[in-house]
Amino acid sequence: MNKELLIEKIKDLTKVYYKMPIGEGDVSPLEEIKNLINKYLEKHPQDTDMRLRLVILEYSYHEDPELLGKYLNDIFEYDPNNIYATLILADVESFFWGAITDSLFEKLSNLSSKDPEVMSMIELAKAWYYEEKGNDELYEKHLINSIKYYDKHVKNYKSLANFYAEKGEKSKAKKFAQKAINNIKEVFTQGSPITDITNVEDFFNWFFRGTCISRSSLDSLSELAKE
Repeated sequence: MNKELLIEKIKDLTKVYYKMPIGEGDVSPLEEIKNLINKYLEKHPQDTDMRLRLVILEYSYHEDPELLGKYLNDIFEYDPNNIYATLILADVESFFWGAITDSLFEKLSNLSSKDPEVMSMIELAKAWYYEEKGNDELYEKHLINSIKYYDKHVKNYKSLANFYAEKGEKSKAKKFAQKAINNIKEVFTQGSPITDITNVEDFFNWFFRGTCISRSSLDSLSELAKE
């Protein structure tokens, strides 16, 4: 199966999965997607797009951080400075392990891109490192740097709004919350369609750009913007 047909098959199986009644717990369509991707990668081991899709699939339904780490390391073996894989690893370490390691932070600090959106996401990940260290000054600095690189994302503004709200700086919290709201492109609800569970851009829209946001997160931002 060539790549184009494989992606279409993934979309078909994604539809099958999300049409299943909630609570049945049948992940067989997702297992089929996983098997198809692995079969494809046997013949195309350095197709980074498909390897990232495998990572996103695993993140979406199994949430096994050790397996996620293995999949990402498979990319690093032939592309040690892959930016997308490094950013996903930062999310995995932050979310599943509770902290970004010093070695990964050093790697993030050595990454560079001509794309300001990518640099914005790198700065956001670096901010997470300092948040987990409890270093408010550098956390704030890297969030501001993230916005300086690219001011059309949501996650960096949202993080600053929450940061200032916690500090009791209501006017700043209101300002950044409103800017975050202005950049939202999609509000995701339970009925929103998911057409491709392996879509890498969708992952970054949720976890780094923040341009796709849940209704509850939007409500939280709206409350900050009113204060």
